Amino acid sequence: MLDSKKYFPTLANNPDLAYFDSAASTQTHEAVLKAMNNYYCNFRSNTNRGEYDISERTSNALDIAKQQVADLVNVSSDSIMFTSGTTQGLNMIARWMKDKKRIIVTEAEHNANIVPWLTQGKSSADESIIVMPINDFDGLINLNELETILEKTSDGWQDTMVSFCATSNVTGVTQPWQDIATLSHKYGATVCIDFCQTIAHHEIDLKENQIEFAVFSAHKMYGPTGIGVLYSSFDFNDLIPLYYGGGAVESVTFDSVILKQGVNKHCPGTPDIANIIGFGVACEMIKYVGYSLIKLQELDVLKHLLSYGIDVLPNCRVFPANGFEDSVISIIPITGHSSDIGQLMAHTGVAVRTGKVCAHPLVDRISGSKGIIRISFAPYNTEEDCEKLCRELAIALVKVK
Repeated sequence: MLDSKKYFPTLANNPDLAYFDSAASTQTHEAVLKAMNNYYCNFRSNTNRGEYDISERTSNALDIAKQQVADLVNVSSDSIMFTSGTTQGLNMIARWMKDKKRIIVTEAEHNANIVPWLTQGKSSADESIIVMPINDFDGLINLNELETILEKTSDGWQDTMVSFCATSNVTGVTQPWQDIATLSHKYGATVCIDFCQTIAHHEIDLKENQIEFAVFSAHKMYGPTGIGVLYSSFDFNDLIPLYYGGGAVESVTFDSVILKQGVNKHCPGTPDIANIIGFGVACEMIKYVGYSLIKLQELDVLKHLLSYGIDVLPNCRVFPANGFEDSVISIIPITGHSSDIGQLMAHTGVAVRTGKVCAHPLVDRISGSKGIIRISFAPYNTEEDCEKLCRELAIALVKVK
């Protein structure tokens, strides 16, 4: 279901395209599109706005989709809310947690988990942002070092937030997020985890591994763009709404307003109905296929890449040094700039990502501001894709040498 281009319309309609930018956005599965089109063609209406049949059908479809998303991470549907994506979710969490005096992050963060804190006046210079370095060998943080930092801040534990991406979009390395969460809770810190790059590759059980906040996006997991989810173990009634509108209220006069309860008070306006339905189908599909099979399919693609020499390309080095994880391969040109490679690859029918990939601090550190060439694959990549990628990339790297 995931290991053939025929299930992904963009790839089926562009058979010569070797698409290796799945860490930016996976291709959307046909089952997701069918569900979204079914809504538009057969019961297009608003939700919870009318008693007529198709409006009721829309409301039911949203309830099902919400449960499908919640089931994938093993939480109650009442503990999640839909967002426009991980970036919005992280911004909302940063605003709710703005009074935290210390934010502990990793060096591998996406800009979306750096900028919201910076705009609050926090920085590493005054240690209101504490950055955990990753090592160059395996891309992991040092848990002993994290505990030392947490011990130092334990006198003010209520003021500490540990917010990090579970899987780096630069390295593909997944941190031991369960251990990080347990350690952080030992010292009373609040934990937020960005699972955006993790959810398509690893099972995430938030009932067994409890944290305060989690976020991820549908477009990284064979779903539509523009929709994501925010999970919280906190009661949504205790969190201040960051947006207001008609749909989130029980009653309004020109003197007062009574907000709805729970998640609903945070969701004004018409929801992104079609995308929510598609999101639910994407989650159900992943759960049906199973992470063990997905991993085997990804390993098949990696074997093809290795057989065509992805690890011995000229004029480049691999980061991290010990190899590849979670379908991401990042290489750094020894001579030339990543943008030169991007230009040379632009018209080859091979899609790769070059530059700082929205993780500027880490990429600047490891590349000397050259940027990286990121190859990110999925089960739908074929042996022919792998051969084409390695051939064209080798040619480009030699040209800039």
